[in-house]
Amino acid sequence: MKKRIIDFSAKNPVFITALVCVLFYFLPFKPKPFGDGDFHFGTIQLIEFIKNGFHGEIMINKGFLTLFCYLIPYGLVYSFHNDALYLFSGVAFSCVFVCLSIFYLFKAFTILGFSNQSKAFTLLILCLFPIHVYYAMGIIGEIFAFFAVSVMIYFWVKINFSETSKTSDFVYLALAFVLLYGIKPTVLPFLIAFGLYILFLSYTTKNKTIFLLTLTIIPLLILTEVKLDKNDNEFKKKVFRNQILWSRFELRDEPFNWLPQHGNDSFASNDYKNNLRKRYELDSICLTNKYDRTQYYIKWVKDDIVNHPFITLRQYFLKFFQSQSFIITPLMKSHKPVWFKYGIHIYINLINSILVIIGLITMYKLFKRKKWRFFIPILLYWGSALVYVFLFHSEQRYMFPFRPMLIFLFAYYIANRNLIIDNKSFAK
Repeated sequence: MKKRIIDFSAKNPVFITALVCVLFYFLPFKPKPFGDGDFHFGTIQLIEFIKNGFHGEIMINKGFLTLFCYLIPYGLVYSFHNDALYLFSGVAFSCVFVCLSIFYLFKAFTILGFSNQSKAFTLLILCLFPIHVYYAMGIIGEIFAFFAVSVMIYFWVKINFSETSKTSDFVYLALAFVLLYGIKPTVLPFLIAFGLYILFLSYTTKNKTIFLLTLTIIPLLILTEVKLDKNDNEFKKKVFRNQILWSRFELRDEPFNWLPQHGNDSFASNDYKNNLRKRYELDSICLTNKYDRTQYYIKWVKDDIVNHPFITLRQYFLKFFQSQSFIITPLMKSHKPVWFKYGIHIYINLINSILVIIGLITMYKLFKRKKWRFFIPILLYWGSALVYVFLFHSEQRYMFPFRPMLIFLFAYYIANRNLIIDNKSFAK
């Protein structure tokens, strides 16, 4: 009976994930339906831009390609002009990409010879804490980055460990890079480093050339976004200033208040209030002396890091865990009993901590066994993502696109730990 359950789970991860999506749709724990509204309104503007013969304005405050991801579901229900239909179509479309993400991850596990038992354990921990499904329940775009990284893992594994690898796989790998950048522009340093790493490996000149040519889509995306964005980058400069300043106060006086801060309300921490006071102070100084705000903010942040090295180290140590934990803000701000709210969060973060800790252990094992083609790409992504949350406001969803790599590390650990890997040459 146990073997039958394991075999069924290992062979049907997409079906089981789809069931979890349906179940989650009817649960009360969901993110804010339209997030901050950027993708919702931006996608509607994109539809109208296309309908008007490519004339008009599009709000592009975040990843440009996310609007195109929502273009299909929104386009199907656009004629109704109904937010409920926009939400339902967007969530349904996101759930399809959740299932596709799991499909590609488990295909990578198959190439590597991971046994049914290791696949079943991996699927179990995904179902016990389905944060990938949670993020699909709103118009917030996170799941498309999850999908891009899952596809990246699959084609990286196929290129390096499959006998059926083709030149076209380099095109698909590069397209995964393009999609990830288009959804999360902050990953550009990682993509550049990973791309350079690929160029130093022993692939054919043809494959490297095709890979690079496909990556030229990224600068084209940047140029297109600059042309369409009518905000003159002022909004992005403001966000940049606010985030680097908030990073200097986050977990400073209240190091264990990990509740995401979204405004000066009754839940705002003293750190967040101090950050707001400092923002007003710096803005006032810049206005009086006619300083460039962005440059002055950067100077102040640099000086604060230099003048408070131990506070900075403590913040970064805590941010490593805080940025990879998950706090369901609507639940914490609800009137549910305290034992219920904290019980849920202890449960989900216990499972999450298992993934993070096993991820660290597996990285050590990869390093020790000189599995560089896994170790280096994962280190580049994990490292660059952590540097970002160290220097900027460390909201948990910024680390979410790294999750497919954590899932891979967990599966690798289970497969090797129990010596249940079918591909003996890979296990050496």
